Amino acid sequence: MNRHASSGTVTSPSRPIVVAIDWALGGDYRYTQALSGLGTSAGKRIDSRRMSRVLKFVSEHIAGNVTVTDLAGAACMSPAHFARSFKATTGQCPHEFVRQIRLALAKQMLANRHLPISDIALSTGFSSQSNFSRAFRAATGTTPRDYRAGA
Repeated sequence: MNRHASSGTVTSPSRPIVVAIDWALGGDYRYTQALSGLGTSAGKRIDSRRMSRVLKFVSEHIAGNVTVTDLAGAACMSPAHFARSFKATTGQCPHEFVRQIRLALAKQMLANRHLPISDIALSTGFSSQSNFSRAFRAATGTTPRDYRAGA
């Protein structure tokens, strides 16, 4: 995924993933802040090149089991150093970031009433519909079915 600084446009294999990543990072301001490392010490932040590789990895593997070790590998860092640096850069733990992307993508997919909730759960990386429903309810205060009915 590339975010072009001059135009602000995003190119990636999947627009819903880009929107989910942007939402998980808190919109354009926080995305720019994360990539520039503002507010963090220079030794702890992840540079924009590595962060772009991490975001690309997440967008390409969101349906699978994404681990901190996988993300660290994409950034060419040790898992412990990556986890500390990621939190310093984005303000959130890597696993929380991935969970937020999954839930944001699921919200977008729930708007399509033809997709079964179980398919949405599996395509967003949850191991089962019950795990998805539990995480969704914890994050939003409502079930996926009720969210879909209100969408």
